[in-house]
Amino acid sequence: MRQMNAGKATMAVAMVALFFWGCGYHVTGGGSLPNGINRLCVAVPGNRSSDVRLSPLVANFVVSEAIAAGTEAAVGCVGEAGLLVGDINSVSTTTITRNSSGDGIEERVIITASFRLSDGEGSVIWRRETVTGTEEYSVTPGGDSTASRRLALEEAAEDLAENVWVGLTQQF
Repeated sequence: MRQMNAGKATMAVAMVALFFWGCGYHVTGGGSLPNGINRLCVAVPGNRSSDVRLSPLVANFVVSEAIAAGTEAAVGCVGEAGLLVGDINSVSTTTITRNSSGDGIEERVIITASFRLSDGEGSVIWRRETVTGTEEYSVTPGGDSTASRRLALEEAAEDLAENVWVGLTQQF
């Protein structure tokens, strides 16, 4: 009887472990950079938005994505490496949920940017004219949602960096 209960308990633990293993966070964009580039220099992107903190955030998040994928990367480095240059073209906010009074209670911030990767000789080997990062956040009707928007903007910058990295490492 005890062996039967122990077997069922073991099976239950195995099922739970498989469930969580299958539902976990997965890193995407684990491929390699194009044209044999194995080191990445990330320039702080130009910024056409009014959110001055965005440029260094995006650059640092792209470097973090590269390092997490096993690629040597840094902001503003020089030497034998691919150079990633970008521009933050716009930041927009839209209301996505309203309450019964018509007041916005949830908004989405969208960062739109463009990026290009050049090899050590300056030839452009990858380009994306439109890359976006998005994040939703709650707002309080009549209240100050500045802190919520600032946090959402950071999350959108991280999402943008993930999308840049995935685009850079996609192998077709």
